[in-house]
Amino acid sequence: MLESRFGARRGGLARRSGKVGRDLPRAVRHDLDRVSQAEIMLAHPKLALRVDQAAVLAAAERAEAHLTDVDARDRRRGRLLGMLGALVFNLLLLGVILLLLLRWRGLV
Repeated sequence: MLESRFGARRGGLARRSGKVGRDLPRAVRHDLDRVSQAEIMLAHPKLALRVDQAAVLAAAERAEAHLTDVDARDRRRGRLLGMLGALVFNLLLLGVILLLLLRWRGLV
């Protein structure tokens, strides 16, 4: 889901959740970290005995529940509107500075 919702395509779960970074709430990041740690520990037979499977399963369910609620289209729209707002503000600021410069030079 990290790929479809946030565009994190490469690497394992730890790398993908790291790439997403602050786009996720802290609790979801911690849940994803717990799941990725368990994934690493389950690869080793002796460490697999130390994994609390109930807690890992609960963390995975909480993370999945949050990721299914994320709307990728709304995220893209918000990012686009933010960039357009910044562009409009900068153009207005440029117009005001240009107007002040022309007034100062006596051309307006």
